[in-house]
Amino acid sequence: MKKTTKMLAILLAAMTALSGCGGSGTTTTQTEGKTETTAAAEKTGTETAQKGPKDEVVTMAVISSWDTLNIYNTSGNYGNAVADQLFERLVTRTHDGVIEPRLATEWQIADDNKSMTFKLAENALWHDGEKLTANDIVFTCKAMTNPDVDNYYRSAFNVLAGTDDDGIAADTDQVGVEAVDDYTVKFSFKEPKDQDTILNAFLSFLYVLPEHILDTGNYADINNSSFWTSPVGAGPFKYVKDTAGETLEMEAFEDYYQGCPDFKTLVVRVVPAANLTAGLLNGDIDVVGMGSIPLSDWATVKSSDSLVAASVEDYSYQYMLFNLSDEDPDFQDAKVRNAFDKAINKQVMVDQLMLGEGQVAVGPMPKYHPYYDENLKPNTYDPEAAETMLKEAGFNFDKEYLMIVPKGNQVREQSALLIQQDLEKIGVKVKIETYDFTTLLQMLREGKADLGLLGGGSNIDPNESSVILKPNDARNYSLVKDPKWFDLANEGVSKVTKEERKKCYDAYQEALVEDQPYIWLYHQNDLWAYSKRLAEVPIENFVWFNFEVWKWKLAD
Repeated sequence: MKKTTKMLAILLAAMTALSGCGGSGTTTTQTEGKTETTAAAEKTGTETAQKGPKDEVVTMAVISSWDTLNIYNTSGNYGNAVADQLFERLVTRTHDGVIEPRLATEWQIADDNKSMTFKLAENALWHDGEKLTANDIVFTCKAMTNPDVDNYYRSAFNVLAGTDDDGIAADTDQVGVEAVDDYTVKFSFKEPKDQDTILNAFLSFLYVLPEHILDTGNYADINNSSFWTSPVGAGPFKYVKDTAGETLEMEAFEDYYQGCPDFKTLVVRVVPAANLTAGLLNGDIDVVGMGSIPLSDWATVKSSDSLVAASVEDYSYQYMLFNLSDEDPDFQDAKVRNAFDKAINKQVMVDQLMLGEGQVAVGPMPKYHPYYDENLKPNTYDPEAAETMLKEAGFNFDKEYLMIVPKGNQVREQSALLIQQDLEKIGVKVKIETYDFTTLLQMLREGKADLGLLGGGSNIDPNESSVILKPNDARNYSLVKDPKWFDLANEGVSKVTKEERKKCYDAYQEALVEDQPYIWLYHQNDLWAYSKRLAEVPIENFVWFNFEVWKWKLAD
C-alpha cells in the first residue's frame, strides 16, 4: 500500500451573497495530499435574484497587446489578461502557489499517480446559455492535441496518455481524457505524475472551449473559425467588441456560476507603461493588470490618496538570449556565454532601473521559489576576466551584433542600453533595435538577430522554463538544438515526490549556471495599483493571471 503524505487542509473563503445578479455562491474546502485532494462545493440554493450589475465601466490596463483572441494561439502572456475573463479553467492559484478551485469542485489523484479525476460545478453555463460539461473538456483536450490545430501551448498537454513529447496525438481518440459523466472528467497520464505538476503546469493552460460551437467534425476548422472574432466563453465576462491591438470591451455575464460581477462593463486597454500613472490619477484607468508602473512614477503612485499601490514579488524572469542556431557559430562556446554573463552588471539594473524593487537572477527561479537551489554559485561581475575569456575563446570582436528588444517595457528597454554599454567596455559592439512583440518573436524564430531580450515565467512549476530550451519548441527563441538542459529538467517530470523532483531541478539549475545557454538578468517586482473606487481586488494573484474579476467590488 502506498504511503500517504500528511494532509494539509486549506479552508477557502465562502463566496456567498455576491452582489449583482443571480449566480450562486459556493463554499469550498480543499485538502491537499498524496493520494487525494478534495474540495467540496455546494450550491446554497437560497440566493435571491438581484437587479443586475451596476451600470459602471471598469478599465484594466495592460502594457502590451494580445495578438489574437484565439487563446491557444496567442504568442505571449498578455493573452491571459483576456482569456481569464472570457473563458474558464479548472483551477487557479494564489500568489504563493496555493491551488484554488474554479470550475473543478473536487479532485482525486489515483494511488499509482497515473490519473486524476475532477468533479465540476454543475451550474456553469456558456455565454449562449448552454451548459458547460465534461464533454467540453474532452473536446478541448482532443482538439488541442490534434496536429492540425495551431496551439502555442501544446507542450503543456504532453502529460496526457496518447500524446508525444510535443503534446501531439497521432489518434485523438486515444488521448487520456474521459467524461465519466456530465460533471466528472478523468485525465490519464503516460507515466506517474506529481499532483502539483498537473495542477500548476497542465491545468494552468487548459482554457475550456465550447464543443457545441467549435466541433464541426474537422479539428482543423478551429484555426480559422469566425468564432475567434467574437468568442463565446463561460467566464465572468462576455465579449462585446474589440479594436485589434488597442481595446477589448466585455459585459458582465449575469449567470456566471461563481456570482455575477459587480459592474456591467470591463474594458481591457493597451496603455504604454509611460502613460499608466497619468491614467490612474485622472481616472481613465482603474487597475493595472499586466506590466509595471514605471519606477520614476512609483513614489507618486504610492503617495496618492486615490490609489492602492502594491509591489508584488514576481516568479517571472527576464533573460538575454543568444542565437544558438546551427547557422550562427558566434555563441556556441559556453566560455563565450559565461564571459558575457560576467560582463553584465545586473545589480546596477536592480538598483538603478528598479530602485531595489526586484533581485538579480541566478537562473529562472527566484530565491523565494520553493525549488530554488541554495547551493548555486553564479558568476560574479568581472569585466576584465570576461574580456580575457573572450580572447581565449577566439571571439570575433570585429562584428557588430544585433540585439532586438520588444517595445513597451521600460526597464527592459533601459536594460538593453546598460548591456550595450557593459559589452562595449570589453570590446563587443552591439546595435539595438526595438520592435513590436509579434514582429520580434517572428524575427527570433527566423534567426534574424544575434541577441534578444525576453521574459518568461507563466507558472510556479519548476519545469516551466524548460520549454525555452526544448529543441524545436515554438518558445525556443534561441533556436538551441542541444537537448542537454531540457533533458535534465525533464528528468523531474516523472518524479512524484518533492524530494525527488528537487534533486532533478537542482541539477538543472546548476547546469544552467555552468553553461549559460541564456543570460538570466533579473526578477522584477510587479508595481501595480488600482483605484480606490474598487475594493476586494486580489492584486497579488495577478502574477498567475488569476484576476478573479467577479470578486471586485465598486466601493460605496
